[in-house]
Amino acid sequence: MSPDRCTIVAAVNDRTVLARNLLLSPDIAGGRQPDLLLKEGFNSAAAAYNRAIDEARSDILVFVHQDVYLPEHWFDAVSRAIRSLDDAGIAWGVLGSFGVRGGSPGGWGRVYTTGRGLHGRVIHGPEPVETLDEIVLITRRSTGLRFDAELPHFHLYGTDLCLQARSAGLSNYAIPAFCVHNTNQLIELPAEFYRCHDHIKKKWRHCLPIHTSCIVISRFDRERHERRLKALVHKALGRVTHPLARVDDPRKVCSLDLQIGRSRQ
Repeated sequence: MSPDRCTIVAAVNDRTVLARNLLLSPDIAGGRQPDLLLKEGFNSAAAAYNRAIDEARSDILVFVHQDVYLPEHWFDAVSRAIRSLDDAGIAWGVLGSFGVRGGSPGGWGRVYTTGRGLHGRVIHGPEPVETLDEIVLITRRSTGLRFDAELPHFHLYGTDLCLQARSAGLSNYAIPAFCVHNTNQLIELPAEFYRCHDHIKKKWRHCLPIHTSCIVISRFDRERHERRLKALVHKALGRVTHPLARVDDPRKVCSLDLQIGRSRQ
């Protein structure tokens, strides 16, 4: 898969963040990625991404956050992963840089996230997962997969897509495709996240518990209650949680000794 055989899609609400992250990615900045769809003014990720599915000209679709940097050779890594799955005759649904599955703490796929640093297990080929983090989601138009139009806001749409794929008999994989998520997200999950949480829990109640990269969605909402209790304690003690600061230039992260070479193998 060369860059001209896929379409990159990003939902954008801050052009400065976009310019300082995704648009710095070598294959995009160098003009080697002609199909780039930027969707602005949508009230949910599902609405933005479904519009892109309708507009895309290529089969391979890469949905990526505006604050993600895709380093040099990233597309080569994706190409190798797709080729290995196709050569093995595996019907895959969704791929991504970081994913989780029940009973395996830590996550699969090496990535760098502001505030967390380097995390996720180093993998050397596609690794089966239950769900994938929304920082990067890769799928094929030909699968017919679409994002849930009823899912509000910009959370857990990747979880839903992975569950759709699994329901259709397709497998989901984390792949060795290192990226930098240069986020400034709040440590405490916002109210919009829990509205998405409730939607997923109701829609996929027959699949509970559902392991995601940020929370386990379960019948009795144990982790949700634990998080809320922790937030209340922090407020009572006067501990204010501030957004995590983005790095000035995500390219500098890739210049550090982050075992990027190993994660590309």
